[in-house]
Amino acid sequence: MNRIKKEDRAVFYVNLILVILETVAFAHDIYAFRFGLFEWYTVDSNVLQLVVSVWVIYCVLRNKQFPKILTVAHFISAVGLTVTFLIAAFVLAPEGGIAYYFLNDVAPINHFIGPLLSVISLLFLEKTERLSLSTIIWPAVASLTYGAIALVLNAVRIMDGPYFFLKVYEQSAGVIILWFAIIAVLCLGLALLYYKIKWRKREVNQ
Repeated sequence: MNRIKKEDRAVFYVNLILVILETVAFAHDIYAFRFGLFEWYTVDSNVLQLVVSVWVIYCVLRNKQFPKILTVAHFISAVGLTVTFLIAAFVLAPEGGIAYYFLNDVAPINHFIGPLLSVISLLFLEKTERLSLSTIIWPAVASLTYGAIALVLNAVRIMDGPYFFLKVYEQSAGVIILWFAIIAVLCLGLALLYYKIKWRKREVNQ
């Protein structure tokens, strides 16, 4: 590891762990869901984190500055993963069981370890230039885009769910709109929180 600067070793190892774990989770999800794996917001967020972590490792090994688009992508994946954790913990697990959402198979990676390491790397390890405040809108845009596409596919009966508030023939318009609003506000709130933590810390260090 002589090529890696001392101050970059932590971000390298955390993202290496993420790559290994996310690859294991992705392989499992391919086996479990086949061609339907990308229907799941959780899978999409974890696959994006896999791409982000590979990119981070590449930049560290090449001693390159993290490009802005990488940081934006990491904001999207970190917020998306946090949303999956919160929804799993407070909405799905109380009904479906903690074991299913946090202990079985690769659930610990998808719903807890992945989100935790992603946020740690983004906020405390990756040294990036400060981005504009508009960065915080992109996690919400990505999440709502997923939701809109999934909603249309449910409407034309190509997809069924996979989340209850996407089932247009089983839920009222009010329930669907409410959940879209909740997720949008959650994404914006988390992104703003992460933005302030990340660059307030940077400013203090400078």
